[in-house]
Amino acid sequence: MSTPSHPKLPSVLPSQPAIQDATTTKDQIASGLARVTNPSETPIFICAFDDCNRLFPSRDRLMMHRKRDHDSEDVDHIITWN
Repeated sequence: MSTPSHPKLPSVLPSQPAIQDATTTKDQIASGLARVTNPSETPIFICAFDDCNRLFPSRDRLMMHRKRDHDSEDVDHIITWN
């Protein structure tokens, strides 16, 4: 019986310029909506197609991105944290 091969996230992801948040208000930041979570509560799906490395909250959202941005419905090269 062989061990399944899973994609591996590189230890260092390629850097990209940050995008400035121009919509969040000081009141929204002060409201304290953030909290500490764990993998069982917060699934993350990473598009590893062509070194994209974008993060998505669900497989459905990742597949919509992949179809729109990569013109592909390939279900390979997905890294999960859940």
